[in-house]
Amino acid sequence: MKIRGDFVTNSSSTSFILTAKEDIFDVNIEHFTKTGKIGVVQLLNFLKNEMKNEGKQAKIGDNEFYFTQKKFLIGKSIKLNENIDPDEIASTDFSKLSDEELWNLINWIVVKGKGKDLYGIGATQIIDPKCECD
Repeated sequence: MKIRGDFVTNSSSTSFILTAKEDIFDVNIEHFTKTGKIGVVQLLNFLKNEMKNEGKQAKIGDNEFYFTQKKFLIGKSIKLNENIDPDEIASTDFSKLSDEELWNLINWIVVKGKGKDLYGIGATQIIDPKCECD
């Protein structure tokens, strides 16, 4: 399934910094586990592990957080696994998705702002994409 976005070009990509605090991850994972939202729990656990293992840790004031740099496509569409229903992300089992498919879903939710299912994750664009416009 292709999920449509709002950008001009179909093949551009750019880098983003993703940020999150570990205690926010933990609170959200605990809450969504209790409420049976397996999809959100799987995505948050995936992001937490990726950011802890592949990212870096920083401190601003009294706050420690994880961050990682990730390149995302920002074209008109993102290819998601055909079994994903955008309206049922919270309750979907993503255990069979590849890391690439999980990152595409995270791109769709966090960067494109198309879902409201991940809380406490920030994305800041850090590179201006080259326009491949006609």
